Amino acid sequence: MASTCPLLNETRHLIDCLGYIDTNEDAEMNKLVNLQIQQQMAQMPAPDMDQYLAFLPPPPLGLEAKEMKRVAAGVALDAINVNKYRVAPPTTGLLKKTQDPQAQVEAWSMATNNAKVAIEYQTSRILNLEMLNKYGANRWKLHVGVMNGIHDKFAMELDQSKQECDAVNVKRKQEQLLNADKLRGLQRRRDELVRKTQHIESACEVLEREVKRLKTENQP
Repeated sequence: MASTCPLLNETRHLIDCLGYIDTNEDAEMNKLVNLQIQQQMAQMPAPDMDQYLAFLPPPPLGLEAKEMKRVAAGVALDAINVNKYRVAPPTTGLLKKTQDPQAQVEAWSMATNNAKVAIEYQTSRILNLEMLNKYGANRWKLHVGVMNGIHDKFAMELDQSKQECDAVNVKRKQEQLLNADKLRGLQRRRDELVRKTQHIESACEVLEREVKRLKTENQP
C-alpha cells in the first residue's frame, strides 16, 4: 500500500515556486503571483473527503469488520430488547376466554418461565455490578493505559511526519539559497536583454519611420 498521498502525486507538477528567493514586494507582482496561485489551485482536483485517507493502513483498533461497516454506513445501533425480561401474569381476558384448564396451566407456566428468566437477568446484572465495583477501576486504568499507548504512537508518527516536512523545507531552502546568486544573475541578464530588445525595437521603429519619410520625400 502506498505511503504517499495520491493527491500530492497528482498535483506535484503544479507546484513550482521559489518561496525562499522570490521576495519581490512589488504590488503588481504580488497580484500576479496570487493570480497564478489561484489558477494552479483551480487545476488541482477536489479531494474526496470519504477516500482521501484510503491510502493509509487502518488503525490497529481490533474492531469487528461488520461493526466498522455499520458505522461507515451510518446505521444506528440496534437497541437491546428488554421486553423478554418483563414479569407479567397472563392477562385476565385470556384466562376468561380460555376455559380449558390445560391451556390456563400452560399460560401460567409460560409466565413462570418468563419470571425465572427475569430473575436470572437481574441476578446477572447484580453480578456484573459487583464485578464492576470490584474490578472496574483497574479495568478502566488498563483501558486508559492502552489508549495512552495508542495516543503516544500516533503522536510519535505525527512528530516524525513533521520532522520529514521540516527536512523537505530545509532541503528546498538550501537548494534555493545555493542557487540564489545564479538565479539572480540570470534574472538581471534577462532584464538587461529585455531592455536591450526594447531599445532595439524602438530604434527599428524610428528607422522605419525615417525610411518611410525619405521614400515619401524622394517620390517624384
